[in-house]
Amino acid sequence: MFLYLINFTREDVYFVDQSLTYVVVFTVNKRDNKGGVVRYYNKNYNPNYVMYVRPFGYKWSLCKDPDGVERMCLDFPDAYSFSVLQKDTSSIYIKKITEISDSLIPANIDRNDSTIYVFNANARIFKDLYEELAMVIVLPLKFQIVGYYSTSEGKWKQVGNTLAYYGSKVPSNKIYVFFKVKEDTLYRELVKLIQEEREKKEEITVEKTERGLLVRLPESILFESGSAEIKESGKEVIKEIYKKLDFSKIKELRVEGHTDSIPIIGKLTEKYPTNWELSTARSSAVVRYLIELGAPKEKLAAVGYADARPIASNSTVEGRAKNRRVEFIIINEEKQQQGG
Repeated sequence: MFLYLINFTREDVYFVDQSLTYVVVFTVNKRDNKGGVVRYYNKNYNPNYVMYVRPFGYKWSLCKDPDGVERMCLDFPDAYSFSVLQKDTSSIYIKKITEISDSLIPANIDRNDSTIYVFNANARIFKDLYEELAMVIVLPLKFQIVGYYSTSEGKWKQVGNTLAYYGSKVPSNKIYVFFKVKEDTLYRELVKLIQEEREKKEEITVEKTERGLLVRLPESILFESGSAEIKESGKEVIKEIYKKLDFSKIKELRVEGHTDSIPIIGKLTEKYPTNWELSTARSSAVVRYLIELGAPKEKLAAVGYADARPIASNSTVEGRAKNRRVEFIIINEEKQQQGG
């Protein structure tokens, strides 16, 4: 997008979606003189992507920019300033590092690192200079910024995953922000723990899911058959997992109990009438032990699913053994924010 204006200040903020599917853009533009303000888009731009425009009285039309290129134009004929909020597809702004010129890549960044993405945004003025220009990118917490570059001289400031460029008296500018997915240290540490436990023939698994990081512990590690009292060896496993958790970064730790489909029978039914009570008692026992270790109770949840969510067939001994399990779902602050 380009502007045709004089003595203008411009502030752009780009909010990148955590899935890299879209970018929400908010721009505020001001000038000293009234009228003659046009925001230019590519000719095939869909105005339905624009969610908010102020002031009223604007007009959409096909026109030509001062270079004679036909474009979709958003015209503010009687305005001193305007603001626009739009939701664009990410392909307009985000590329893989292998898709951009070597001359734009900072020396400290590996051009062959295919895990690096590049965010590119442009600001261009057809006449005169931007009196002040600010371009800000806000990345989700799952990413880390590894470098940045601008075609016009200016100042940069980074606070967490927000990176801002500021320039004055510039005719145009392009920013390039290099970023990649953060290394998941908790996942790595849990995998290491699981590898150690597997040497003891214990089948713990860990995986990344849409709900969060999932740690699956079979019944044999934590409980005797038909019991909700945690074995001492099971407590040691839970304690090792607890040591690797940073609750300042966790929104919620859900402990979910699961059983096979074999009904509870005999005297045990006096304590656990069904598998619902047993699975809930087991998850509650784990939560109580986590609280004993020091976990903040306001970030814990205990849930029992009985045999309602099997991961294997209950028609075989092996399948039923897999279904008898306790799962930790670790939901971090980032995932909760993105989902809300």
